[in-house]
Amino acid sequence: MKLYSDPRLLSLGVVHGTTDRALGNMRLSESTRALFERLDICEENILRFKQIHSDVLISVSSKEEMEQIQSSPLAEADGWVLKGSGFGAAILTADCVPLILWDEKAEVLGLSHCGWRGVAAGLPSKTVQKMKEMGAKGKISAWAGPHIQSCCFEVQEDVANQFPESVIHKEGKLFVDLSKAITRQLLAVGLNPKDIQLPHLCTCGDKLKFFSYRRDHTKDALLTFVYRP
Repeated sequence: MKLYSDPRLLSLGVVHGTTDRALGNMRLSESTRALFERLDICEENILRFKQIHSDVLISVSSKEEMEQIQSSPLAEADGWVLKGSGFGAAILTADCVPLILWDEKAEVLGLSHCGWRGVAAGLPSKTVQKMKEMGAKGKISAWAGPHIQSCCFEVQEDVANQFPESVIHKEGKLFVDLSKAITRQLLAVGLNPKDIQLPHLCTCGDKLKFFSYRRDHTKDALLTFVYRP
């Protein structure tokens, strides 16, 4: 089973990763059920929300809070901040950036669905700030799963204007580098460059490995999750 993950976070005991196309469309319950069964994770302990391309965060600091969220109507948000063990969270992406953040001992985790609207609204930096409010200690590190890269993310001027330092002009067209925009935000809230790893894996450019809404105009999706046993 192929999961894209970060060895630094694996070494801290956090099960996590982004799926690929071979594992199926993660909008389908049978695909997510099969994934978590193979990982020996109880799917009921994985939190979900309705993604709305916002800067809204939900924080969870105990299994009791997790159970309360699970028993409530599905919330609308785009980022999780988790503190505690025995539960985790997941997001869906099909070009947006699945961003995972953690503190020195991975006691506080962040997981954000960073589309261009969320990045423009400051979701990456707000996730770090919320982590600190929840007691994140020491350095904070970042990793991103596969997402659309600047080679494929052509935009119109209204979107480009929101990312003046991350726009690429090529053959009379405008492209945005979301990885660069996210990195700028993370540096601004105190992360060190060496602790930010956003691998160059393009969902839109690699049809064999990834789903892409920009390329295919379908709602098939990858799943990114974090879970601390």
